[in-house]
Amino acid sequence: MAVLDVVRKLSFEESAAFYRMLSTIRRKASRNKLREAYVEDKKRLDKIGFSVPPHMIDFQTPIGWASKGIKVPASRIRPDGFTLPRPSTLLDEVNETFEDNYLGAVERMAIESSLQHSVAFVFVTPGDSDLAEPDVIVAARTALEATAEVDARTNRVTLALEMVSATKALLYVPGKTLRLDSGQNGWMVTREIENLSGLIPCIPYIWGWSLSRQFGRSRVTRPLMGYIDKGVRTMLRQEVTAEFFSAPQRALLGADEAHFTGPDGKRISPLEALIGGMWALPDVFDEDEQKLVRPDIKQLQQASMQPHSEMMRTIGLMVSSELSIPVGYLGIIHDNPSSADAILATESDMVAMVEHERDISYKIAHESLARTILAVKHGGTTPAMVSELRGLTANFANAGTPTRSSRADAALKYTTAFPDGDPEVAMEEYGLSKSKIERNLAYAKRAESSAKLGALLAASKSSNAPVFSNAPTTGP
Repeated sequence: MAVLDVVRKLSFEESAAFYRMLSTIRRKASRNKLREAYVEDKKRLDKIGFSVPPHMIDFQTPIGWASKGIKVPASRIRPDGFTLPRPSTLLDEVNETFEDNYLGAVERMAIESSLQHSVAFVFVTPGDSDLAEPDVIVAARTALEATAEVDARTNRVTLALEMVSATKALLYVPGKTLRLDSGQNGWMVTREIENLSGLIPCIPYIWGWSLSRQFGRSRVTRPLMGYIDKGVRTMLRQEVTAEFFSAPQRALLGADEAHFTGPDGKRISPLEALIGGMWALPDVFDEDEQKLVRPDIKQLQQASMQPHSEMMRTIGLMVSSELSIPVGYLGIIHDNPSSADAILATESDMVAMVEHERDISYKIAHESLARTILAVKHGGTTPAMVSELRGLTANFANAGTPTRSSRADAALKYTTAFPDGDPEVAMEEYGLSKSKIERNLAYAKRAESSAKLGALLAASKSSNAPVFSNAPTTGP
């Protein structure tokens, strides 16, 4: 890998690619920042309504439905190692690389960000040994910080841009990576890193991938944002109702101004009169009717808060339908499942959605990440590596929440139907993680080796033992 420190201007092709992708990031920034505001619970209502007093506008409380709609499905996409149909040193190298907890955390953040912005980008670059960096550096960027161009026919990344900061960027072009710095003369190339593999080391993680949406569709949709606004507005109206509910409304009929005038001649406020415990008022002489009129205190009936609760429940059901997650996850009590099967039934739509997206997009991205890491570590991809990695499969943990008994039952049925089958498959049916399966297989190998060693020692001892005969001996 050749690294060249230079200071030069961008060529015409490099400049066109850089500003084209930078324009894409900036053009999408406003919508992505709006989604981020909803997820981070920082979005405030633009339209309040006439039923909310101006001094109670600040009572609005954010609702975390957008964050819930992202974190719940993202937590069900759990990479669980790789498999090959044959032993491979490259597979061992891949698994060893992915055992790094930091790499797993970076990938998980990329998955979660892809649900928020529809796409996230993972970049793989060689480390700098002079700075004591690892062989490979894996970094994830949101759609606010990176973008790429993908060939529509081959679905391969042809160009990529990673904005490290406001004044630093990495431009990935075929054959090399350019480090750009912004200064008085504009954006300049300050370093060229040769890419022997020829691949663009950028892997898009996409949610909602389709023919019409090359970079997918965000989970924070326009209907969801509208429902969240309605929910916040409903809670604000409920807060206003509760404020009036806590102060009972009373009407005083037949009262006179003298009833609210103190001995000093100053006016008594109605609130002070109410707090002071005014239980009786003197009769007042009515000039028109020429008789004494007795004041009558009546308590007005409070408005019910039930309509607000019902409206909140209705909005929650609409959000549940939009996000394909159980309504109970949104904090709305709709139905209490009484059994594990009933709980699984409520999650069936969400699990099917997650498995669909996982098998279409994230499986491809996870496998591409493994191949890209190997290409960067080895400085390229040889035909022998391609042949050895043929059949590489990314594994994922179960997206549902099956019970331990159901997993054990499935594993038992598998071993009964295939008594000579692969025990690793049986352990996968039981629900064991890839690391636990490898530990079991290693233990089985050690136990088998110990048994063979014990058999050899027993055979050795029996062959060296003296032979005793029961035949009578004769003297000379």
